[in-house]
Amino acid sequence: MIVFGYALYLLLGTLKFVLFSFYTNTAFPVDLFLMNLGGMFVLSSWTLLIQWNKRRWIWLGLLIAHSFLLISDLWYYRYFEDFLSVSLMSQMLQMGDVSSGFAALILPSDFLLFADSLIFLAILFFTRNKTFAVTKSKRQKAASLVFLAGVILFAAPVTYSVVKEDQRLSQSVSDMRDYYQLGFWGYHGLDLFRGIQGAIGSEESLTASERQRIEDNSISAADGATKKPNIILVQLESFQESVIDQTVNGQTLTPNLNKLKQESLYFPSFYHQTHEGRTSDAEFITNTSLYPLKSGSVYTRFPDNEFGALPELLRNNGYDTAAMHAYEKGFWNRDQVYQNLGFDHFFSQKDYPDQQEIGMALNDKQFLTTSIEHMETLKEPYFSFLVALTSHTPYEIPKDKRELDLSGYEDPMLKRYYQTVHYVDEAVGQMVKELKAKDMWDETLVIFYGDHDSGLTNEGSEMQQKAQIDNAVDAFELDRQVPLFIKKPNQNTGQVIQENGGQIDIAPTIVDLLNLESPYMMGNSLLDDEPNLTAFRDGSFRYKDYYYEANLTEKAGNGICYDVSTKKQIDRDMCQSQTKQVRKDLRLSDAIIEKNGLEQD
Repeated sequence: MIVFGYALYLLLGTLKFVLFSFYTNTAFPVDLFLMNLGGMFVLSSWTLLIQWNKRRWIWLGLLIAHSFLLISDLWYYRYFEDFLSVSLMSQMLQMGDVSSGFAALILPSDFLLFADSLIFLAILFFTRNKTFAVTKSKRQKAASLVFLAGVILFAAPVTYSVVKEDQRLSQSVSDMRDYYQLGFWGYHGLDLFRGIQGAIGSEESLTASERQRIEDNSISAADGATKKPNIILVQLESFQESVIDQTVNGQTLTPNLNKLKQESLYFPSFYHQTHEGRTSDAEFITNTSLYPLKSGSVYTRFPDNEFGALPELLRNNGYDTAAMHAYEKGFWNRDQVYQNLGFDHFFSQKDYPDQQEIGMALNDKQFLTTSIEHMETLKEPYFSFLVALTSHTPYEIPKDKRELDLSGYEDPMLKRYYQTVHYVDEAVGQMVKELKAKDMWDETLVIFYGDHDSGLTNEGSEMQQKAQIDNAVDAFELDRQVPLFIKKPNQNTGQVIQENGGQIDIAPTIVDLLNLESPYMMGNSLLDDEPNLTAFRDGSFRYKDYYYEANLTEKAGNGICYDVSTKKQIDRDMCQSQTKQVRKDLRLSDAIIEKNGLEQD
C-alpha cells in the first residue's frame, strides 16, 4: 500500500503537468516530462522518512500546493504568455486595479487541476483505518534511492544540453526558455535563487564589451539642433493596427485615425515589444529605447536606475517635460519612475476633473482635452507624454456610449473592445480638432501609437476567426502590430512608410527629427535608410522581409524563418545572423537595466 500510495501521488502529479500543457498549449517533450518527474522525486523524497499515517496527508498537501502553483502559472500565462516569478511579486500588487480583465481569462475547467486532490482524498478516506509499519532504516534507504533517482532524471536532460554546447541556461533571454531547459520545478527553483541573489547581491559592473557597445550606439547630431518644436506623444491603450481602416457591418471603426493618415507619416508595419509589464513596458521602451525585462516590469523592479531617457535628454536641451495619466499617481510606481526618467511635471488623477469614468479612469475625451489645458501651462518648447486609458481591458463602456452595431459577433469582450476603440477614436479626433483650433497643431511634432495588443488575438478567438487568420505570419501581425502616426511640424500631406520598426525606435526617431545628440539608444530612427531589426522578448524578430519565430523548446537559433510577403517558411539560414544579434541586444539591455549600466558608464 505504501508503494501504491507513492506511485499514485506521482501519477496524479504527472497527469497535472499533462493537463497544464494542454491548457497552455505548450509543448510537453520527453525531456520536460523526465525533468518534471525528477523534480517531484527530489521534492517529495523526504516524505518517505515519515510514518504512513502522517505521510499520506503530507502527500495530499503537496498535491494541493502543486495545483495552486500550476493554476497560478496557467492564469498568468494566458495573459502574458509567461510563468510567474519572484520578480513579479511587486508587480502583483498592481493587479488589483485591473483584476476584472485578468479574471476574464479564468475558465471553470481550470479547476480540474485540483481533481487529483479529490481522488487522493477519497483513497485516504477508504484507507483511513489501515496502518503500515516500516522500519526506519528501510524508510531512509527508500528516501535516498528516490532522491538519487530524481537527481538523475532531472540532471540527465540538462547535462545532455551542455554536452551539445547549448547555452540556453547561461544566456537565456526568456523565462519560457528557462522552463523548457529546466522543467517546471527547475524553473521555479532557479527563479527563487535569482530572486534571493538579486535581493542580497551587490550591483555588478558592465563588461568591457558591454561598455564598448554602449559607446558604439550613441547618436550624434548631423547638423546640430534646429528650431525646437513642441512635442506631444500619445500612447493609446490596447490599440492594435488591425482596427485602422477596418469596417464592421459597414461601419468604420476608426474614422478619425484613418483621416489622420492623410496628414502624417503612418507606419503599418510597426510592432509593440512589450512583455510582462504591458502598458508600463510600452512607456518604458518608448521613453528609454531599451527592451523590457524578461521577467517583471522595470517600473517595479528598477525604478531608480539611470536609463538616459528621452525626457531627460529633452530637458537638458531646454524642454519643459510633462507626463499626463489620469489615474492614481503611485500606480506602477509612476510618480517615482516619471521623475527619474526626467519629467518635470506629472499630471495625475487629482489634476483632472472628477467626471464620468469609463473603465478604470476618466474617459479619454475629457482626459485628452484637459491635457491640452495642462500643456498650455507649460513653458515652450515642451514635451508632453500622455497615457490614455479608456480602451483598457476588460473594455467596460456604458451602453449609451456604444455606437456600433455589432450584430453577428458573439464574444462580449470583443464587442466591448470595438466599442471602446471607436470611442477613443472619437476622442483623438476631438483632440486634433482642438489642437488646431488653438494653433497648437501645425508647428508641433505629434505622435500617436498603440501600447500593446487587445489580449483577444489568441488562437481560436473570434477576432482571429473574423480576420481569417490561417498562417503564422498573419497571426503574428494580428498580435504584434500596433499603429504609429508621426505628424511632423508643418506637415500637411500624408505618407505611408512600409519599413518595419518597433516602440524601441520612437525615441531615436524623435532625436533624429530634432537633430539632437543622445548618449545611448538601442533603437534606430524610423526615417533613416537602414533596415530596422525589431526584436521581441522571446527572441523572435522582424527584419527586412523576414519574420523569425523563436522555438523555445529547441536550441537557441532553431526557430522558424518566414518570408512575410509569401507567408511561407524559408531556409533558417536567411535569419541566422539576426538571431545572434537579437540575443546580444536583449542581454545587453538586461545588463544596462539590472547593473544600472548607464550610471556606471
